[in-house]
Amino acid sequence: MWPFGKKKKKQEAETKRQEELARQAKIEEEKKKAEQEELKKKAELKKKTEKLATKKVAPKKTAPKPVNKVAAKPVAKKPAPKPAAKKGPSGKYEVYPEAGLFKYRLKASNGEILVVSFGYSTKKGAKNGIETFRKAVLTGNFELSTDKVEFSHFDLFGARGARVIAIGEFYKTLKLAESAVESVKKFYETDKVLELTEISSKEVREEIVENQNVDENTKGKFKLEKEDAKSFFVKLVASNGQQLLVSQKYASKQSALNGLEAIKKAIHNQNFTVSRDKQNRYQFNLYTSNKQLIISGETYPVKANCLSSIQSVIRFGGKAELVE
Repeated sequence: MWPFGKKKKKQEAETKRQEELARQAKIEEEKKKAEQEELKKKAELKKKTEKLATKKVAPKKTAPKPVNKVAAKPVAKKPAPKPAAKKGPSGKYEVYPEAGLFKYRLKASNGEILVVSFGYSTKKGAKNGIETFRKAVLTGNFELSTDKVEFSHFDLFGARGARVIAIGEFYKTLKLAESAVESVKKFYETDKVLELTEISSKEVREEIVENQNVDENTKGKFKLEKEDAKSFFVKLVASNGQQLLVSQKYASKQSALNGLEAIKKAIHNQNFTVSRDKQNRYQFNLYTSNKQLIISGETYPVKANCLSSIQSVIRFGGKAELVE
């Protein structure tokens, strides 16, 4: 039967759709085929180009040019660079004459004086004293102390702890004195030692005291005191109980008594000097007959007070009796 009406129209539409689909498929197939042909041509062209690029061309042979042989000049070898020297603390020691003696002082790199030694009778003795000082710093026997007017300093003892090797500068606080110890440890190893023939008047720290005309008093007393099993001290007190001097530490009672005899003799001979520290405070020093420092007194704000203290030591120490 032939289709009629709506059924016929539907069938015709379907036929057209199928024809359109077939046409589109044919177009797609032809397009795909064209693309494949294009890719094939490009591949062949690339292959041909690579083949031409890798083809070697033999170099043209040319006659060698004559070479004039010249003796090679020796090339001087540059010396290997020296390793850079390690830059450490650049402090220095100075050995110089003062107050009839020879001393050494240790300075930091900025010129600050860290330690001024005791006096030595010869320059050689002062230079040897530097080695003794270095060994003492290495052992680290530092003791800090504060005097009655609240100024602090360090004492450096020898390896056995009985002998004072050096006395540090005086500072307004204990913390500054502690800092001075660290500075000494930083610079003491320097091997730079300068020998000075003199120092400027502004740098003079110590001067000899002329003999004092003082009436002696019999009411003074030397006291032998024991701090512990191995520490003895000798003190001189005036008639009113005022303490005038304190000896260094002695390891035994007998050595303290021997020290007392040396102190009495030095007082009788008036072997005094007055020294000034960088705080412009004054203190007296008492030396034995062979120029060994045996006593350093308290510090005073003015020189006149220090000289008055020396007179008191002479007045009450000349005839003082020992009290144990």
